[in-house]
Amino acid sequence: MNLDERKQKILKAVVHEHVRTAEPVASEQIAVACKLGVKSATIRNEMAEMADLGYLRQPHTSSGRVPSDRGYRFYVDYLMPHSSLNPSHLKRGEAVLVREHSAVDDLVAGTCRLLSAITELTAVATAPTAEALTLKWLDLRQVASDKVMLWTLWSNGQLRHAILTCGRVSADVLRLAGRRLAERVTGATEDELRLGLKEAATGHDAPIARMVSVALQMVQEIAADVSEPEVFIDGASYFARHPEFHEHETMELVLSVLEQHATVASLLRAAAVGERPQVVIGTENPLEPLRACSLVAASYGDRSGIGGSIGVCGPTRMDYAHVIAAIEVIARNLSSALASTLPA
Repeated sequence: MNLDERKQKILKAVVHEHVRTAEPVASEQIAVACKLGVKSATIRNEMAEMADLGYLRQPHTSSGRVPSDRGYRFYVDYLMPHSSLNPSHLKRGEAVLVREHSAVDDLVAGTCRLLSAITELTAVATAPTAEALTLKWLDLRQVASDKVMLWTLWSNGQLRHAILTCGRVSADVLRLAGRRLAERVTGATEDELRLGLKEAATGHDAPIARMVSVALQMVQEIAADVSEPEVFIDGASYFARHPEFHEHETMELVLSVLEQHATVASLLRAAAVGERPQVVIGTENPLEPLRACSLVAASYGDRSGIGGSIGVCGPTRMDYAHVIAAIEVIARNLSSALASTLPA
């Protein structure tokens, strides 16, 4: 820490004023905001020194200063005030999280939508995953003379279905095949499903064995898909509201990264470590297109190890205290709601 008390007060004021106005901050504004008892010329000199130290930068020769990524990092680590979520936002959050959800995906998507509305930033989240994914429930339902609907429920709360085309199947064959499947694969992990395909499909009449084989192959495909975390994104249009992204190319590069769901999931996992929301600022981002952005993320989950990550992505010029408070509350409440939604 190489900023004295006066420079710290100046940096804090520059951050707050720039977040509020999205404009460079002049020494005269700081003189009014900080009441440091010194002339604006002295503050101007201090700001010039802070720019030399890398905490501020000057976008244009004739303009004031704005925080650099290093300045934002110092602010978040040492100067940021504690913030509590607005009571009206808390009520909205409770309304979303206590609502009955037919699937975990609905819960996470609704929470992501809520976080975006509260922060007015782009919210991103991953569906919960588990270290050892297991199949909790399976059902076969006839939907046409030659088509069967396969329903599966997994230990991370994912409910998935698929249509099987298997020729004409009698009700008895479907019932016996469904019973055989339930006996052999309920509680099985992804690895066990892959290894047990051949065994589960043998020892029955040809129509039953064929139905079991077709269904198991689809279960295996679904398991591979469910094991990869689904990504939810809400509020991408908020980027257009910030002057930092008014250049079409800048916004297009950021949105192109957000469309790569595997990349987003990886970024969230890397950022959401520890018990509190973590902040990745500007050039700290590993991906070049996101270095105009900050990512604030936290993990959520239940005690069994099933969980995911949730956060926001926006300009480095964001209200970090408000965003961190929102994510902290949302992640905690999502963890509680997840525990009551997951299958027993």
